[in-house]
Amino acid sequence: MVQIAALLLVLEPIFEANVRGPFGRFGLLRARPAGQRRRVKADASVLPKLWNIPDAIRNRLGREAGPQRAMLEEGHLLIILHQPPEPDEHTRKAALFWRQPSGEWRSNLPGAAPASLQDLLQSYEQQLTSLEGLENNAKSATDYHSVLEKIAPILRSSRGLHRALQQARELLKSETSLINYRDQAAAVERTAELLLQDAQFGLNFTVAKQAEAQSALAQQMAVTAHRLNLLAALFLPLTALASIFGMEIHSQVKDTPTNFWLICLLGVLIGLLVGGFLMQGKRLGNSDAAKSK
Repeated sequence: MVQIAALLLVLEPIFEANVRGPFGRFGLLRARPAGQRRRVKADASVLPKLWNIPDAIRNRLGREAGPQRAMLEEGHLLIILHQPPEPDEHTRKAALFWRQPSGEWRSNLPGAAPASLQDLLQSYEQQLTSLEGLENNAKSATDYHSVLEKIAPILRSSRGLHRALQQARELLKSETSLINYRDQAAAVERTAELLLQDAQFGLNFTVAKQAEAQSALAQQMAVTAHRLNLLAALFLPLTALASIFGMEIHSQVKDTPTNFWLICLLGVLIGLLVGGFLMQGKRLGNSDAAKSK
C-alpha cells in the first residue's frame, strides 16, 4: 500500500500537466468556473453592423424588423419599413432608412438612399397595378378570393408604411422630402383600400348572381315537374281503364264503338277531375306562401 501511494504521488504532477488547458493531451475537457465561462453574444439587431447608429436606437431593435415605425435619437432618424409582402409570407423583410445629422441617407436596400425609398413605394404601386388587372379579369368566386388573399397583406403593410412615414415627418420636420414620401404612401394605402372594396363587391355580386341563377333553375324545374304531374293525372285514368277492359273476361259491356268512346270519355273526365284537384292545391299553396311573406 505504501508503494502504491508513493507511485500516485509521483504520477500526480504529470497527470495535471497533461490535462492543463481546455483540452489536455488525453482529450479531457476541464470545466471552467462560472465566472470564466466564455460568453457568445449573438447579433441581436436587424441593423447592419457598419452603421454607426446611437445605442439608444440600436438597443430598441431585435433580430426582426417588428412593426413599421420611425425613431429619432441624437439627430439620427431611423425609418423601419417593410418590403411588399407575399400572401403566405409570415416574416416581413425589413427596409431600413437611416438619416444622419449631416443630412446623408443610407439604406439596406439596393441603390442610393433616399432614392431607394422611392423605389420601395413604386414596388407597392406595381403590386397594386398587377392586382387591379387580376381583379378586372376575375370571373368566378375563386378568382375574386385569390385576389383578396393577395390584397389583404398589401393593405396591412401599406397602412403601416403610411403611419411610419407620418411619424418620421413629425419627428424631423426639417426634412421636407418626407412630405412627398408620406403623401405617396397615403395614395398607396388609398389605392389598396379601393381595390379591396372592389374585389369584395365583385365577390358578393358573383355569389348573388350564382344564387339567382340557381333559384331560377329550381323554379324552372318545379314548373316542369308540375307539368309532368298534370300529364300523369290526365292519362293515368285512361291507362287504368284500358288495362281493366283489355283483360280477357266476360262482362256485360258489349264491344261496340259507342261503349269504347264512352269509356274514353269517362277516363278523360276522371283525368280532368284529378288535374283540377292538383291545380287547386297549387293555388292554395301559392296563396299561403304569399300571405307568409
